Amino acid sequence: MRADRPAGDVTRTNLANYDSSWSEAQYGERMTGLFPAEAALIAEFFPPPPARVLDLGCGGGRTTAELHDRGYQLVGIDLSERLLAVARARHPALDVRRMDATDLSFESGAFDAAIFSYNGIDCLFPVAARERCLGEVYRVLRPGGIFLVSSHNAPGALLSGGYFYLRGHLNALRWLWQQRGNPHWRDWYWRYDDPGGPQYLYSAPPDRTVAQAARAGFEVLDVRGATGQRDRARIARHEQHVHFALRRP
Repeated sequence: MRADRPAGDVTRTNLANYDSSWSEAQYGERMTGLFPAEAALIAEFFPPPPARVLDLGCGGGRTTAELHDRGYQLVGIDLSERLLAVARARHPALDVRRMDATDLSFESGAFDAAIFSYNGIDCLFPVAARERCLGEVYRVLRPGGIFLVSSHNAPGALLSGGYFYLRGHLNALRWLWQQRGNPHWRDWYWRYDDPGGPQYLYSAPPDRTVAQAARAGFEVLDVRGATGQRDRARIARHEQHVHFALRRP
């Protein structure tokens, strides 16, 4: 870590965003159901129900409830007590637990599949914590198990407005301006100012996540943009959110 700010401080800053009233409304009430890219990847790569699935960063239960309704056996985990309370209140049948994604309290090979949706893995700081999470998910998956995960892509975000889209360029400049004084940008942790408070989220080009997954032992089955784009060069240049389908050999 290049900055002198302790890793725990960044983790607390990120978690404070999700423990805010804004996040409670945004992630616990407004967001429902699977996003199109998630639904497509689940249909293509997940084993059929009633497979046992781990939902990391489950928040208010958006993905957990949808997968439960499809017949999967679900365990959802999150660090935000506020969002877990929303999940329990809205979906009392769900099994949701407070747990650190870098230190999973499950036996090895306990799950057939796992998902870390909405770029939740990017909250983990520093990069070593992100890699511990990948290693832990690998451990708790059975051989052949599938892991779907998504991540930010800063270069794609800066160019996603297109070369002739003025508002896109203005938004990119505002975002770059937010990085003033950000001590973590060299490690690809970029500052995002949400109404719930600032966050430092990993936002590296997708080939870095591919390399991290491979080091953890995963086979990379697919890299796909949120729009459905599959050309990796175009994803790297123009997709702000990137999805990865991984398999434990």
